[in-house]
Amino acid sequence: MILWVGIVLIAIGLLIGLILVSIGRRSIPMRSPEEQARLREQLIASGLSPRVAEYIAQGKRLEAIKAYRDETGQSLKEAVRSIDPLLQ
Repeated sequence: MILWVGIVLIAIGLLIGLILVSIGRRSIPMRSPEEQARLREQLIASGLSPRVAEYIAQGKRLEAIKAYRDETGQSLKEAVRSIDPLLQ
C-alpha cells in the first residue's frame, strides 16, 4: 500500500513538473552569431537601446523585458507587448 502511494506521488510530481516546464517554455528561435548581429543592428537602427537589442538577439525574453521597462518606465504589460513581437 505504501509503495503504491509513493509511486502515485512520484507520478503526480513528474506530471506537474512537465506541465510547468511546458508552460515556461517559449518557442524562441536559436540564431547564429551572424543572424544575431544582423538583428541587433536592425533593432538599434529602429531606435531600440543596444542593451535591449542584444537581449532580443540572444533570445533572452525576460532580460529584454526587464531592461526595456527600466529604460522606458512602461508597465509590464506594455513592455511584453513591445518586446514579444520582436522575438519572433
